[in-house]
Amino acid sequence: MDNKLHAGDIIKTSIEAVAFGGNGVGRTDDMVVFIPFTAAGDTVEAKIMEVKRNYCIGEITEIITPSPDRVEPVCPYFSTCGGCQYQHISYKAQLETKERQVTESFERIGKITSPPVKAIIPSPQAFNYRGKAEFHCIPDADGQLNLGFMDTVGGKLVEIEACNIVDESINTEYRKLREMLASGEIASYRKRYILWSETTYPPGKYITRTAKEKEVRIANDGFFQGNIYLVDTLIEQIIDMCDLKESDTVLDCYCGAGLFSLFIAPRVTKVLGMEISGTAIHCATHNAREYGITNTRFYKGNVENILGRFIKENTRADIVLIDPPRTGCTKKTLARIDTLKPKRIVYISCNPATQARDIRYLTGRGFSLETLQPVDMFPQTKHIEVIALLTR
Repeated sequence: MDNKLHAGDIIKTSIEAVAFGGNGVGRTDDMVVFIPFTAAGDTVEAKIMEVKRNYCIGEITEIITPSPDRVEPVCPYFSTCGGCQYQHISYKAQLETKERQVTESFERIGKITSPPVKAIIPSPQAFNYRGKAEFHCIPDADGQLNLGFMDTVGGKLVEIEACNIVDESINTEYRKLREMLASGEIASYRKRYILWSETTYPPGKYITRTAKEKEVRIANDGFFQGNIYLVDTLIEQIIDMCDLKESDTVLDCYCGAGLFSLFIAPRVTKVLGMEISGTAIHCATHNAREYGITNTRFYKGNVENILGRFIKENTRADIVLIDPPRTGCTKKTLARIDTLKPKRIVYISCNPATQARDIRYLTGRGFSLETLQPVDMFPQTKHIEVIALLTR
């Protein structure tokens, strides 16, 4: 008799936890079933949408018993728009969930027993905290331009009136932009529009952000930390973990517009920044010059290659700061950092899974993981920022 689950089957299950990525975890017929938009403690009826070899993916059809952590989402587009995954969970429970997810990632992927995870630093604001938003623009069959975010599977556009996690000044500019597109005031359209808080559209090539009372130039299409209320905290945590000495040389890998270098350089002998974007390097150089900082040098290029050059030149590296893309570092990049033999590595990431993978490599090369500090830069979403300290 075939007892295997099939797509279309209706099941009842209790949600044990919320996994990294945002899906609730239940069990049925000895199989794990992942169900989006559930909370730990929910009992739900769900329809099986996909059956894999070792797990299933389901969709809620009814919440039989709601979790005590469940709250009413504030956004009318929640569960349709792909921007948020946790608006149905109380903020306190979101923080507890993310802290646990970091621990589990480092146990499972990093192979570290009892990882040194500190209490997560919450965001001062759980909504309207983002300083940047990227909107998609897609014409419909009649040629009418529609502006919004992509849906939960990334296949369709969700037109919105406003977003609850961006700063309200972005919503104001978003409404103006929609009117400009609808009236034909914008003659040709882009597939994506980037809007920044407290910045009128269209901006110039560069915009200014503020960090610890310093104005920082970045490219309009460049990167800056997303939570406008936690940038200063992030900088303070990083400086504290670096334990800077006046004699230190610091390598700032993936330095962007030099945000961290700007605050590290006055405390050390030298900072060497690396970034693949020439525009970001221009901004980093400008930012250092604006504040009279003369002990920084920024290199344009692939981080892996620049580190190789530093090895050949016997460059001193007391502290290495790493803030890579979500995909993490290449093994060769990590090997070259190891070859430079820094006494400290401070690794910032918004993806604890790839961070745990990379740190497993580094602990296998003689580094010790001292601290993992989660910071909730992205309330209401599945994303988690973690600052890790490794020492040799």
